[in-house]
Amino acid sequence: MPIYYFHFQLGSRLILDTEGIALNCPADALERATRLATDLLADLDARPCCRDGAVVVEDEHHQQILRVAMTSIRARRERAQAWFH
Repeated sequence: MPIYYFHFQLGSRLILDTEGIALNCPADALERATRLATDLLADLDARPCCRDGAVVVEDEHHQQILRVAMTSIRARRERAQAWFH
């Protein structure tokens, strides 16, 4: 199973995931990155400076394969809240 790394990027700063996790495929990595970004966004609501970050996913060859922007997760959450109100 391939290993995927989930880093957090804020501007030029990159907080590295040095362990990674084995997942079946890139679609699983996207699902995990989205969930991670959603959880981080909830934690970061108190810190507005971090809301423009992103979860950057690299494969086992340390090639970037995905980038999930916190702004896209925030927009999705706001649309969902508007739908239910």
